[in-house]
Amino acid sequence: MIALSPDVDVHALKERIHERNVRIQALTAEQARDLALLDELDGWRGDGRRDCVDWVSCELGWSLPNARALVAAGQAARELPELGDAFSAGDLSVDKMRLLAAGVVTPEDEGTWVQTARSSSPAELARRCREARNSQRTGPERDRAQRAQRHLHAWYDEENMFRISGALPSYEGAIVQIALHRFEERLRDANRIDLDPPADPGGARKADALVWICDAVLAESGATDTPCAPPAQIIVHAGYDVLTGANPNGRCHVEDGPALSAARLRQLGCDATVKTLIERDGVAIADGRQKPTVPPRMKRAVRSRDGVCGYPGCAVPATRCEAHHIDHWFDGGPTELWNILSQCSHHHDAHHRGEFDIYRTLAGDLKFVNPDGEVFGTLTAGQWKRPRTKPGPDEAAVRARPTEQPPILRSAPVSRRRPRSRPGCGSAASPAPTAHRS
Repeated sequence: MIALSPDVDVHALKERIHERNVRIQALTAEQARDLALLDELDGWRGDGRRDCVDWVSCELGWSLPNARALVAAGQAARELPELGDAFSAGDLSVDKMRLLAAGVVTPEDEGTWVQTARSSSPAELARRCREARNSQRTGPERDRAQRAQRHLHAWYDEENMFRISGALPSYEGAIVQIALHRFEERLRDANRIDLDPPADPGGARKADALVWICDAVLAESGATDTPCAPPAQIIVHAGYDVLTGANPNGRCHVEDGPALSAARLRQLGCDATVKTLIERDGVAIADGRQKPTVPPRMKRAVRSRDGVCGYPGCAVPATRCEAHHIDHWFDGGPTELWNILSQCSHHHDAHHRGEFDIYRTLAGDLKFVNPDGEVFGTLTAGQWKRPRTKPGPDEAAVRARPTEQPPILRSAPVSRRRPRSRPGCGSAASPAPTAHRS
């Protein structure tokens, strides 16, 4: 421990800290207002961003909860002048603004709320805001509001502890509570001896009960037949001229389902079992190839290699991602490790919508490029280098160029959603080198 210098004036030190905090709060308020304006103008769109919060997280380095609070504070400051003035003066923190922005303050009573927020700690203000919301919502209105706000988040923290946070409507929460209590009683009746006594026995028993419930569900018949959820099987009817490119607007549809564009047909081939019936003038002329485009074993290897979504800045685990063919499957792109990239459903869709492209360099790195041609992210490590025995259709053109500018590898601009794979899938036997992002 560092000894306190005898000539330090603690009172003056506190004053400096308070004064600096006021300046920081004022700068934060200005930043929040600008972010709210950016959100209003949709200035965050492009490069595959989900929303303004995602842009703040990736571009400015804020965590998602803090980015969400900052954007909400800026929006409240723009909509409620008195609240915005107190925020700019450094009287209210981002945490207090986030609480007040959650549908509590109105133009008629914002002055009262500003005074309440100034004199309350964040915890006290959170309680008063909660009481105000409960008094405003009764009966069916409150039930609908609770239903709309239900959520569950799960993640691994810095110590590799699996954390869960969520909220349920009261009646659904009661169901969960009853289930936990029932399994807690079974644990107590079992009189298990815990060799590592927990710091919070009651909380530990609830955690054990939750794990026991999950074990019971997974032990049901048919729940553990495969280590990962099987891919969707889709039967697609496609006109011959559609697949050849002669008629990009030609006939194409899912069997017993809606019509599809040619671009969407190509998207479906990325990570699904596809059976194609090739037709000419409505008459079937041939069966296309059928196979799971990414076999389960290869998908596990890709997930083990990538770890997370390949999009720069995205932290969605690879176990919840889809397998994307860099050279598209319908164009003859092989289903090989060097041609597969993990992408979460959002960024997979964004890529196929044309919001960004992916370059493969000759060294096997991937460059992410926005529609303006600007590189905004890179995956390095050479994991996606094309083997010399597997030349691509564009390599001759690359060799003919005077520079080593890599070709752009485009997939058709389409959009698709699939159920995400269950987390906890197996990993590859031998991990590959880690890719580095920039």
